[in-house]
Amino acid sequence: MMKNNKWADAGVQLMNAAILLYLVWLLLPAVQTTGGAIAGAGCIALFALGLVLDWEHTKKHLLSLVLRAACAAAMPLVLRVFLNRGGENFLGFYVQQAMFWFPLVYAGYAREHGDERLVRWVKWVLLFCVSVTVLTTIGWLIEGMTRGGRVYAYSRSLGYAGEGREAYLKELMLRNIGGYDFVYAMVAALPLSCIGVQRGQGWKRWAMFALLCAQTVMIVLSQYTYAMLFAAAIVAVELAALIVRSVSRGRIKTGWSLVIGVTPLVLALVLLQPLTALAARVCAGLGLSNFAFSFEQLLTALQGGATSADSRLGYYLTAVEGFMRSPIVGSMFAGEKLLSQHSEVLDLLSGMGVIGTALAGGMMWLMGRGLLRGVKTHPDRAQLCVLAVACVLVATLGTVFYSRDIMAVAALGALVILQKK
Repeated sequence: MMKNNKWADAGVQLMNAAILLYLVWLLLPAVQTTGGAIAGAGCIALFALGLVLDWEHTKKHLLSLVLRAACAAAMPLVLRVFLNRGGENFLGFYVQQAMFWFPLVYAGYAREHGDERLVRWVKWVLLFCVSVTVLTTIGWLIEGMTRGGRVYAYSRSLGYAGEGREAYLKELMLRNIGGYDFVYAMVAALPLSCIGVQRGQGWKRWAMFALLCAQTVMIVLSQYTYAMLFAAAIVAVELAALIVRSVSRGRIKTGWSLVIGVTPLVLALVLLQPLTALAARVCAGLGLSNFAFSFEQLLTALQGGATSADSRLGYYLTAVEGFMRSPIVGSMFAGEKLLSQHSEVLDLLSGMGVIGTALAGGMMWLMGRGLLRGVKTHPDRAQLCVLAVACVLVATLGTVFYSRDIMAVAALGALVILQKK
């Protein structure tokens, strides 16, 4: 029996090491580009070895693990068939998808297992990796803005992986600059940082506040328009909620204060056209051409005009048209597939319809089953709802199935929060 316990202990420790190494590999771009995809896949293999060593527990939950693994294995095929994801290199996409779903599977299994050692050091490694990459990204983005000649938008450059750019992109990653995936992961992480500020005491609270500010600065400097808009909305809601709690002297709790904090956003939607026009003029005056263009295209669409071919809004409308043609089963069975390739939620609805989207959601739930146990009574449930809304918004106006950073931060951040009340 003692021997079996030793093997089980070794298995738990290996699984914990697997997720810690995965975080270091994923969230430090310099490590990721050095280790390559094989390092990420190695972390999953280490987790599998841990399951084997912890066989007594694995055997008890074998059906659950098989279901999680089957969904993770099937999801890339679903995305390929119905959403045309994966491009020409489907094998590479399949491997990437295994790494994408790994944090969700791990978080659900860790909660189901119940051994706190599976979550040991996850919080601190996550904070360390995020803090390092946020700071190095800010530094290089400022350097790119202050160089002579033109602005070097390094984070945006990492969002374009065309032919002949491999060496340049690797150079940027070796500088530990966060790209599209990391920037939007930090948008999703803003509510988690707010939880850290609320929970922290003394220097820990100030450290989390500094990280929150740094995340916001990095998002703005990255020049990703939607990321900036999402971050501005989250920060505005959180600030309004903080004012409400302060004025009420704590009588209004976090949940209701966040609901009240959404009110300014509702007013902003009512005044969307004049505010969009103002934002376009301000950005143009400041020389922020990417922001100005996006606001101008949004204003054109709101006024019923035709958007530019370079605008994402036109792509979104393509997916909406596909959904309207066949809302139940999707455009896959209605002849031509109408996909935006710029929105996961809209493409799911267009490619698979309501039924298929619900089934895909069920597969995701099975992979992370147990992660949200106890969320209804958790004191931070309101902030976790903000995290969920942020992820849905990012998936509605962007592509996330390629973005492993978003899944890792959202799933493992929620795991850390929900593990302790």
